[in-house]
Amino acid sequence: LINFYKEYKITKEELDQLKSENISTKIIKSENDELKSLIDGYTITSNKILAKVIVDHESPFLRSIIINKGSKEKIKIGTNIYDRSYLVGRVIEVNYTNSRVLLLTDLNSNIPVSITPGNVQAIVVGNGDGKGEIKYIKNDLINKIDDKGIAYTSGTGSIFKSGIPVGRINTNKETIIVNFYSDFTQLKYVFAEVEQGDK
Repeated sequence: LINFYKEYKITKEELDQLKSENISTKIIKSENDELKSLIDGYTITSNKILAKVIVDHESPFLRSIIINKGSKEKIKIGTNIYDRSYLVGRVIEVNYTNSRVLLLTDLNSNIPVSITPGNVQAIVVGNGDGKGEIKYIKNDLINKIDDKGIAYTSGTGSIFKSGIPVGRINTNKETIIVNFYSDFTQLKYVFAEVEQGDK
């Protein structure tokens, strides 16, 4: 009986190990399928490289992520970061193997945008809570902003190139909110746009 119990324990441990390995294999396969789908669904240009989000920093004042690409891959401070074709932030710190990205939702994020229809120029400021708010706009232009309008980067100040989709407008009596296209809490992979001459 003792020998039988020992054999049973050994067999059970082996079975548990096989189950664990099987689950790990499924997870890896799932991640590979997701990554392949992401790459296949995005037109990779010569100046965009894929990066994995390895750390997500969230606090009442800071919305940033760490990606696994750095100066080794020609990432610089100011490099634009995308979720597919949508802008999600820009690099603020770089070392050799990774970089910190300030997300558009951060309180310190300021993005010059053009709002359509109407071509109204404004600044989107992160509210620290997953959305942005329209600021620094002339009062006589506020009424020209339509609910459900779309905000694109304007290219003003040469921080971001023009025409990148940012989010959809939602107006109310007190504020004009920008609902960003990307869900910043679900970022696993992003694209970093390096300068053509540097890659």
